[in-house]
Parts: sequence; C-alpha cells; structure tokens
Amino acid sequence: MLGTFVLIFTALIQAHVSAYHPKSVAVEGRSLDQIYQAALKEPKTLTIAWGGDVKASGALIKSFFETKFPGMTLNVNLDLSKYLDGQADLKYASTNGSENGADVVVLQTLQNFPRWKSEGRLLPYKVSPWHDIYPEFVDKDAAYTGLFIYSFGNTVYDASVTHLDPLPATSGGFLAPEWKDKLILTYPNDDDSILFLFDKIIEKYGFDYIHSLQAQNPLWVRGTATPALLISPAYNNGTNTSNSRAISFTTTNGFAQGVAQKASTDVSISWPQTGAIFSSTKVPDSAKLLFGYLMDDEWQQLMSGDRFATRKTYDKLGVFNQSGIDPLAFGRFMSDRQRVEALRLKIEAVIGPPQGVDPVGQY
Repeated sequence: MLGTFVLIFTALIQAHVSAYHPKSVAVEGRSLDQIYQAALKEPKTLTIAWGGDVKASGALIKSFFETKFPGMTLNVNLDLSKYLDGQADLKYASTNGSENGADVVVLQTLQNFPRWKSEGRLLPYKVSPWHDIYPEFVDKDAAYTGLFIYSFGNTVYDASVTHLDPLPATSGGFLAPEWKDKLILTYPNDDDSILFLFDKIIEKYGFDYIHSLQAQNPLWVRGTATPALLISPAYNNGTNTSNSRAISFTTTNGFAQGVAQKASTDVSISWPQTGAIFSSTKVPDSAKLLFGYLMDDEWQQLMSGDRFATRKTYDKLGVFNQSGIDPLAFGRFMSDRQRVEALRLKIEAVIGPPQGVDPVGQY
C-alpha cells in the first residue's frame, strides 16, 4: 500500500516537473515589418493584459502600436497587476488550460512568471535585440522578458512651488514638521511595489517610521499615479496645491504635467516590468509583433528617457550601478508571499485598509 502511494506521488512530482520542456529558441531573425506581414494574416484581435492604474497608459500603447502597424487591432485590458494575474488563472482553470484570457501579459507581479513557465503556459520567444537585454532580466529559456524599468522613491512635487526648498531627499526627511499635512501617498497595502518601497524604508529606519509617518497626517490614496495627478497644477485647473497636498515619494513625475522630481539619496526601488506571451494564443505572430515592438528602439526610447532600461543601449544611468538599488530584489520580495502578506497586514494595522475608488476607473 505504501509502495503504491510512493509510486503515485513520484508520478505526480514528475508530471509537474515535466510540465515545461524548454527547447533552444533562436533569436528572432525577421524584421518587424516581416513579422507584421505575417501577423496581418491572423484576423483575430490581439489582447494584452497591461498592468497599470491609469487608462492613458493603455491608450498610449494602443495608439502607438496601431499607428505603427495599420490593420492591427490591440485590445488593451488595463488593470492592476494583482487582478490581471488572477483573471488569467481563473480563465485557465475554467477552460481546462486552453485559454489564459490574453495573448500577451505585462505585469509587476513577478512571482507569476516562473510558475506559469513551469505549467507550460508561456511561449518562449527571443526578440531581435535579445543580446542587448541584460541577462538578469530575462528567463534563460526565453519564457519571459523584462521589458522596461519602473522606479519609485524619489521626491515628487508641484513644480510651480518654489518655497518648498530644501526638499527632502531622504525618507527620514519627510518626517520633518514642515511636511505635516502636505504628503499624499499611495497605500502600500494596496500595491506590492509601494509595499516593497516601504519594506526597504523599514529596513533602514525601523517599523516606528510607519507610526511617525502616520503622525504626519498623510493623505493615503489608491494608485501610484494618483499622487502625481493630484499634485499637478494641470490636473487642478492651474491652481497649485502648495497649501495642502504638494509632495510625495510613491509616484513619479511621468504621470502628470507640471510635476517635478528630485532624486532620492536614500531609499528608492527599481524593477523590470516583465512580459510574456501565453502559449494559448491563437495569433502568435501578432503577439510576437507586439512583444518585438515593446523591445524595439522606438518604445524603449519612450519608456527609458534618460534613465533606466532593460536594454543596455538605453540604460543611460546604469540601473545596476546605482547605490542602494538592487533591481532584482523586488522579484525576490514578490516570490516570498508569506513575507509580503505579513508586512501588508502589519502596515494596515497602523494606517488602516485601503479606501477610495479603483484608480483605473477614476483616472
């Protein structure tokens, strides 16, 4: 009886391990135009699950892609990554593994990609500039790829305000009396990237930092773009917000006009927003076209600006050369779900549960 159980258990383990059989994948040899011509023969709309909290970011990739490739239709399912990964898993379970609900996925929930790979759900693909991508940001079997770099932790403020100098450049600086009632921050217990930022702050300052920060009476909001939008004079019909909420460190100046940014000399984070093609796609060339475009020069220049990139050519500041920033640490953090959830609940006990409407529907 025991022997039979061992055989069954061994078979189950072997079945799980063999769910993914990596094969050598050649680097894409076709040009984008050649892939485009092949994709035009696939009539189905291409669907991408795009992690984010601002509709404009989804509209941007749709506009650029469809303009670049006439005749292609991109259906952008934009939502928080923590919802999109669950939607993909539900679709996969409800269709007995035949569908994932999207052709391409771009998310910050990095812990999902190794699991999806082990389940045989990802289509290995090496884009043309494969050898220009830092090897640390790609799966060795080409199941998933770091597409661009996101960062948080810098001081973001209303650029029309000049009397805020000296601006804080450290996390501890936000605890100064002059910043009471001025801060607008994203709930860390609602977004894992911000939770990781706070994890790094706590690592340096201790958990008492959360209590001291809460005493500053910050306005907690949902969404990483929300602070920048509410700070922005453009969003506020030209009226600056210096007398109320004028400063944040849980957003970036790329989310809104009239918002400036001062680099942190203390705690900040960067990580590769990662993408993959689901093997269930019925439009593989269309998916490869989109994936290739996201790693092509035009989009890489747009996303990186003069800062960081997963492609070496566009990594102007050198993401691996920044003091105090480990761009691979977020992936490790995300994979330790027990640690993530414990920290989330501990912080929530101090600042309360996330309140407010879904930022995707609001902005």
